[in-house]
Amino acid sequence: MNDGIQVNVTCGQLRSWGRQALSGNWSLAVMGALLFSFLNFLPVLVINLVFDSDGLEWVINLYGILVSGPLTLGFTTFMIAIFRRRQTSPSEVFYGFESFGKSLGLFLVMNFFILLWSLLFIIPGIIAAYRYAMSFYILADNPGFGIMETIKESKRIMYGNKGKLFIMELSFIGWAILAAITAGIGFLWLMPYMVASTVAFYEIANGNLRVGHREASIEHHQEER
Repeated sequence: MNDGIQVNVTCGQLRSWGRQALSGNWSLAVMGALLFSFLNFLPVLVINLVFDSDGLEWVINLYGILVSGPLTLGFTTFMIAIFRRRQTSPSEVFYGFESFGKSLGLFLVMNFFILLWSLLFIIPGIIAAYRYAMSFYILADNPGFGIMETIKESKRIMYGNKGKLFIMELSFIGWAILAAITAGIGFLWLMPYMVASTVAFYEIANGNLRVGHREASIEHHQEER
């Protein structure tokens, strides 16, 4: 198995590319994040407010399991389109439901593997989570991939890159604290920022983003869906 391309740029550069992708697209990205959050959390809030949440906890858990995979795939596809300057709209968040079975299956298999590694100790579980972190990005680019093929490809491109992604995500902690101070509203801006920066990471790891000494260029070799 060939290892993935090493992501050797700084976290600051990844965040900078994320901001560049969002320049002129912030309103679009925030609308997508709002729709993603709405679909994730509003039904849960309704159940908690209208019904006895203790008796319907299983409904809340089941809903979360069923929609997490499709929504993650949809939002990831949406943010990749923004990063690559392709035409998109917040409705692309629903795209994951077109591949409901595969996105749900990927979510379940990923979390099952992470759980198994976590049984050994918390650290192996965290490493496993980063090993599979690119799975939904890969599936967004390769809808014909099977679940295990997607996971295998994530393992390949994350070889030697897990620490870089961890550090990059950790670099957002200050923004996360500020977002929390705003009663969570700030996360509607932080989430696209983080995902756009992660797309930059993914683009380097999969060979789309060619990094030179002074500049980088994105080669779009994927076909439009």
